[in-house]
Amino acid sequence: MFERFSILRLSHHTRWRLLLLPYVLGVIILVIVPALFSFALAFFHYDALSPPVWAGRLNFVLAYTDELFALSIRNSLSLILIPVPLRVFGSFLLARLMQRNGRFLSWFRSAIYLPSVVPAAAFALAWLWILNPLYGPVNLLLTAIGLPAPAWLVDPVWAKPALVLMGLWPIGEGFIVSLAALYDIPPELEDAARIDGAGAVAIIGHILLPLTAPILLLLTFRDAIFTFQESFTHIYLMTQGGPYYATYTLPLFIYEQGFDLRAFGIAGAALWVMYALTGLIVTVLYIIAKQWNVGTTEETFVL
Repeated sequence: MFERFSILRLSHHTRWRLLLLPYVLGVIILVIVPALFSFALAFFHYDALSPPVWAGRLNFVLAYTDELFALSIRNSLSLILIPVPLRVFGSFLLARLMQRNGRFLSWFRSAIYLPSVVPAAAFALAWLWILNPLYGPVNLLLTAIGLPAPAWLVDPVWAKPALVLMGLWPIGEGFIVSLAALYDIPPELEDAARIDGAGAVAIIGHILLPLTAPILLLLTFRDAIFTFQESFTHIYLMTQGGPYYATYTLPLFIYEQGFDLRAFGIAGAALWVMYALTGLIVTVLYIIAKQWNVGTTEETFVL
């Protein structure tokens, strides 16, 4: 009876393609199509109330000449170039510390991963309390040990360091990936290095880092790309770009142009500038990695 349906049997590769089909459709509908629409919108005057009017390159000129646009780019780059390397290297060091098996290490690993599963809004509200200048636990601890307590998010000097400090905590994904990469390294290499007299620092610098460099490079790419998106929720809920535009970033500029001023054309132009900056950062990182002879081909990941 079931032999007549044998023609419907699919090959292994066809089944994999069918499994990937929902993901591909989601990327096309939710990413590619909106990106193309925003690119077309960048060449029109559009306020969502009247028909769009052709503007040519005027929206790009208006965005470029806006002082807040240049300020938002500087703030965005500072919140990427500083926290991303610290977050990637910190996740690697924590993975190294948690690499050995132990009785309570599974609890510590869960604690390290926990901040990564907290929703962005809840994470931002929690850090509003943590960094509160009057009753926040950070300032209470600093006061207890006799150190000056900064005003953090209400001080233009300390607002950006506060966001950098907050950005160092959600490293769970990088920690898990780094831990898997370290487990994939044959332990015989470390044993041979110890026999030759290498210490812990030499093993990390000359064995572990070179072998895991492609993984760390991909983690850096990933963090640099997603920091733009993730920073918007935190900044909008915590500072809204203040105080005195100290935390005013490019995603916040795009949001204000589109949804506050209804200048969707300028918002679309600024959005594609953000895409270009993200691509530039990734390109620079790739060039630096090439100078270190770090490859990203499939053979590189075979340890």
